[in-house]
Amino acid sequence: MMEIRSLASQALLVQEQMAQTLMGMAAVKQANAAQQQVAEMLARNAAAVPPAENAQQGGFSTYA
Repeated sequence: MMEIRSLASQALLVQEQMAQTLMGMAAVKQANAAQQQVAEMLARNAAAVPPAENAQQGGFSTYA
């Protein structure tokens, strides 16, 4: 009887660890998706900004 309880508790522990691992993977995927959205937004913004006319004159450069 003790062996069955021990096996059952081990199975529950493994199941809980798997659930935590899956939740961690989901969080990593969500963070990756958010970073990808930011990267795409920055790429769109960079493409929309025209280059500075006199960047060599010591003025502000959007590419600095």
